[in-house]
Amino acid sequence: MDTATPTGRSPARQAWENTGTALIPGVLTPARFNALVTEAHDLLPQAAPHIHEHTAAHRDGSFASPVHCAFVPPGPALQALAYDRTFLTALREATGILRLIPRGGAVVRYQEGDFQGLHTDSVKSTVTVAFALTPDLPPMGWAPHLYNAHPDDLSKVVAEHGIFPNGEAFTRLTHPYGDGSVRAFAGYSVPHWRPRQPAEGLLVTMSFLDL
Repeated sequence: MDTATPTGRSPARQAWENTGTALIPGVLTPARFNALVTEAHDLLPQAAPHIHEHTAAHRDGSFASPVHCAFVPPGPALQALAYDRTFLTALREATGILRLIPRGGAVVRYQEGDFQGLHTDSVKSTVTVAFALTPDLPPMGWAPHLYNAHPDDLSKVVAEHGIFPNGEAFTRLTHPYGDGSVRAFAGYSVPHWRPRQPAEGLLVTMSFLDL
C-alpha cells in the first residue's frame, strides 16, 4: 500500500519531487512501439522546422535558448497513447501526481548537428514523457540542482556556461528505446538541453498537466 510520508505526500510523489524524473517500465507493447516508429517515419515529410537563435524568458515562466530541430505532428497512434487509460494510470502512479491530463505531443526530429540549448518546457508540461524511436540517441543534459530556478538565474547560467553546460553540477538523462519503458521528467521545472547530435534521431515527447 502507498502510505504517506511524514510530509503528507505519497512515496511516489516525494520521490518525484526529490529527483524530478521517473523511469516507467512495461507501458509500451512491442506492437505499439513499432506502430509509433512506422507512423513517425510516414509523417516525416510534414516535419516543421523549429529554429530560433535567441535566449528568452516566456510569459508562462518557461525559459528558452537557441534551438535547431524539427517537430513531426502526432498521428493517431501517438494520440491514442496519450489518452490510453493504462498508460495514464501508470504515469500518475509513478509520479504521484494523480490529476495529470494529456496536453499534446509530437516527435522531435534531430538531424546531424541539430540541438536544443538549455531550456524548460511550457507550463503545460508538469510532466514531460519521452522515449526514443531510433537507437543510440545520446542522452540529454539535465540540471536538477536548478529545479524551479527563475528564468533570470537560467540566463546567468547560459552566460557563464553556455547553452550546453558542463561541470560537476550538471548531469545527463537517458531516454529508453524499444524496451517497453518511457522516461518521465519535470519538463517545466528542471532545465535540460540536447547537445549537437552526431546523427539523425527521433524522440517522442508528450506533455501532461497537473490540474
